[in-house]
Amino acid sequence: MNDLQHTIVYYDPQAYSCFPDILRATGGSLWVTFRRAGGFSLEALRRGKYDHVDKGARIGLARSTDGGQTWALDRIFPPFDPECGEQDPSIAEIAPGTLLVNFFRWRVVPAGQEGRLGYPARQQYDGSWSDVEGPWAIRSFDGGSTWESRPHLVDSSPLPRAGTSDAVLALPDGTLLMGIYGADYGSHACRAYTVRSEDGGATWGRPALIAADPAGRLSFEEPALAAAGSGELLAMLRCGEPGRYEYLYQARSADGGHTWTDLRQTPLWGHPAHLLRLADGRLLCSYGYRRPPYGVRACLSHDGGASWDTEREYVLRDDGASRDVGYPSSAQLADGSLVTVYYIHGEDGVRHIAATHWRAD
Repeated sequence: MNDLQHTIVYYDPQAYSCFPDILRATGGSLWVTFRRAGGFSLEALRRGKYDHVDKGARIGLARSTDGGQTWALDRIFPPFDPECGEQDPSIAEIAPGTLLVNFFRWRVVPAGQEGRLGYPARQQYDGSWSDVEGPWAIRSFDGGSTWESRPHLVDSSPLPRAGTSDAVLALPDGTLLMGIYGADYGSHACRAYTVRSEDGGATWGRPALIAADPAGRLSFEEPALAAAGSGELLAMLRCGEPGRYEYLYQARSADGGHTWTDLRQTPLWGHPAHLLRLADGRLLCSYGYRRPPYGVRACLSHDGGASWDTEREYVLRDDGASRDVGYPSSAQLADGSLVTVYYIHGEDGVRHIAATHWRAD
């Protein structure tokens, strides 16, 4: 692997910036979505907590027009609901010039008002209660210059509500697939599904189960999707007992995401994952590495995900100051090189969005 070149995408000492996703759009521009949170999350850090529930969290959008050498903030989206904080935004180009950002959000209400929530799943350090809403999708029809005024709620049935953390996958016939995950009320073991849209992201439905544990012990979360070659699709999943995650799992579809089979553990330790099919047909999986040395890693498959070349695992970063790092996403440039974005922090504690420009041998 050639020398790694690290750059800053977004750095604000007054913000908790995390959960990025990258897109190389038509024309070559790079877009990065991320979650920008503020005072509530920073106060949680001061109290020694990694609290990712913040009703002040908003979607940030950064852009590079020089292959990731420099970055500029394009916008921070306004709040769509003042009681809700947006989470895990991801971005895809679903047709030339048409961009789609999918995300979920947390509704946060004061103590004593938790009855307003469908199921008050979490209590924060200030006594407030929160629950997941979503997923949601919002589109731009002019290459990112303007966006729809309001996001669309994605039908997550049969889940009562769901999260999403990876960009939608556009199939050759124009169908869109979105990976979602969630649990029934009262359960902490998530199931993962795909839902599909056949009208450009306006409506969603026809769920297909990717992974679930009938015993209710293992939780399958944050599915990432990619074309694996030979007409097959691959899904990579964060998996483990709630609060304890280890090796990634994967599943495969041979019918355009209508059904998923061959669920199995991979040799890749880390979470969550991002999948990218390279121009030469290889699959790249990048993932956060949340044990010392903390950072970001990546691995290649030369056979559509049937095996992974763990003997040549790429270490993109190993200098994170804590396990609160990762959520990588990768894009390939026209010259074959790669740009991987992620969040990380050093000894100053500022969670920020960074990028690594590199090549996979």
